Amino acid sequence: MMKLGHSSQRRTPKRDAGMLALTWLGLALIMLLTPRSVQAHGGGVPQLINAEAGPYWLSVWTQPDPIRVGEFHITVAVSEAPEPGVSTREAGDLVLDATVLVQAESLGQAAEALVAPATRDNAVNKLFYEADLTLPAEGRWQVDIRVSSAAGAGNATFDVEALPPAAFNTLLGLGWPLWAGLGLVLVTTGWWVQMSRRQKGEVDRA
Repeated sequence: MMKLGHSSQRRTPKRDAGMLALTWLGLALIMLLTPRSVQAHGGGVPQLINAEAGPYWLSVWTQPDPIRVGEFHITVAVSEAPEPGVSTREAGDLVLDATVLVQAESLGQAAEALVAPATRDNAVNKLFYEADLTLPAEGRWQVDIRVSSAAGAGNATFDVEALPPAAFNTLLGLGWPLWAGLGLVLVTTGWWVQMSRRQKGEVDRA
């Protein structure tokens, strides 16, 4: 009789694999959905390369790719424009003391323009200026980069198309604490089930 009871509670490789998979799934959710205090930015899709903007040449990159409703990251490089009459496509020295302002305006609907300063303070590469905007709606947006310093002022514009938010991003919008908590519950449940089965097996063997 004892042998039959022990056999019914015996752990199988399939059960162990299932518990292990559950545990790893929970850990993956926690690692994926917990927000990072420091995000790696810089670079991205080139929107402008050595675009003339008064006394400057501007190069601009954006993230993510494709651009969607939500976070919109802009990286700007400001260079001195060549002297008038000089035929060259090589930018001059980088300008590191400029004031850079980014403005995004919807071209398809009446919406308030978004404005944010681009600074070198939190840039990954301190030679560039970076800014973050949150696009509230899909559609065509015009982005205006305005630069000013002792050398003067200038601006350059480009258009981008914002796609609807991805389904996964919509789920994340429910809140990272909820999803991280779910991951923690899965990990805890997997661990508890494994420990329970192990204890039952020890009791049966005794």
